[in-house]
Amino acid sequence: MARDTIRAVRLVYIRDLLQQSPQSIRDLASLCEVSPETIARDLVVLQLPPMSMRLRVVDGRWTVVEGRAP
Repeated sequence: MARDTIRAVRLVYIRDLLQQSPQSIRDLASLCEVSPETIARDLVVLQLPPMSMRLRVVDGRWTVVEGRAP
């Protein structure tokens, strides 16, 4: 599988995990079998178009902010 495809699949997986429940970077890294640094970069990408997810950190766990950005 191409590197871009693997990343796209991982981003969707992270999105789905965050929509289910808050997750720490360490937990996401373990579930995705990548480094915490990779997850940190992915969380930034998820907040940019076209995904444009509204995320926040609460007690070290990332979560989706309900509602759409204005």
